[in-house]
Amino acid sequence: DTKNISILIIKKGIYTLIEKLIYGGNHMKRRNFIKNTALIGASTAAATATLSAPALAQSKKNWIAVSAFGKAGMLGQALDGFANSVGQMSGGRLTIDTYHAGELVAPFEAIDAVQSGTAQMGYGAPYYWTGKSDSIAFVACMPFGLNVQEQNAWCYYGGGIELADKTAYNPLGLKFLPLGNTGNQMGGWYRKEVNTVADLQGLKFRMPGLGGEILKTFGTNVINLPGSDVLAALTSGAIDGTEWIGPAADLGSGLYKVCKNYYYPGWHEPATILDSFYDLKEWEALDDDLKMIVKQAAANTNLMVLSRYQAANNTALQTLINEHDVNLAPYSDELIKAIGERATTVIPELAQKSADATELYNNLVTFRKTMVQWSGYSEGNFMNKRIAASFQTI
Repeated sequence: DTKNISILIIKKGIYTLIEKLIYGGNHMKRRNFIKNTALIGASTAAATATLSAPALAQSKKNWIAVSAFGKAGMLGQALDGFANSVGQMSGGRLTIDTYHAGELVAPFEAIDAVQSGTAQMGYGAPYYWTGKSDSIAFVACMPFGLNVQEQNAWCYYGGGIELADKTAYNPLGLKFLPLGNTGNQMGGWYRKEVNTVADLQGLKFRMPGLGGEILKTFGTNVINLPGSDVLAALTSGAIDGTEWIGPAADLGSGLYKVCKNYYYPGWHEPATILDSFYDLKEWEALDDDLKMIVKQAAANTNLMVLSRYQAANNTALQTLINEHDVNLAPYSDELIKAIGERATTVIPELAQKSADATELYNNLVTFRKTMVQWSGYSEGNFMNKRIAASFQTI
């Protein structure tokens, strides 16, 4: 190879010099010959080491990761933890420097940074990138769609990751891996009570993704904002309400300071995949073992984020109710029924925007059909029976 040829050329030149030193003049003393030979040997070793250095350097990579989420919350900590895991598991062969929302680029510019080569990795939620793709919002979640266990089953054993790559990420020059899931979200925060369809008319509400598209058909002014801007928008009156994630994240965001009406369930996001995406060329250039390390670290983080939210949500909910006088209320049956019926027409229409969106949508609907019966027999039935048996008081 090029390295070995270069070394041979250098050695050949050195040997020629030695020949001249030995035979080119009789006045040379033996001790000078030994001295020069030692210096030449050192030079050869140095040259060999210098030529070996690039090969060693090429085996180490340093990536920049940019995020749509702030540093302080669970999602910021999750990205830092993921990067730390990759660095440790790879023995330093792949290190990732993390930049959270606003530190290097604006939250919604994370995908542009990766596509432009400014960063090699991004972190956010798939529906943040709907301006780039007609299909990508379907990766995050569908209203009244898969719950979190079904989503993970789809991703890891239903071909979901591969299909998301094919229909949404690869066309953008990206590679996708799940990097967290919020589980079932809350319905949202409102300044005023919302009980009927009429209450949605003219409402300025922050809701990204497919759920927001449904609300638009009821006359809601849907606004998409990064999480870091939501509290300020509520405080100023720029929006009348917002969905965010769930009690643990919402408590930390301070949304209760402005809104007191807190609705459930999160019909719009029964479980939400958070996406990590990678420059496709950078991904393909990774050694196979590094790819496996990144995949494993991402899968670990995916589970950790979900588990952490689940562990913290109930305590946070009690704090919101008991310490901050939040009014917890279910959406009315009238409202949920109207939204559900509208979803059956709006979502398929959105899926018809492109062949990729159609393929992804059809796959998700088919997978949901294979899950509904079992989920009803198992988790759904168990939850109802647990309540009926009052097991939580034992």
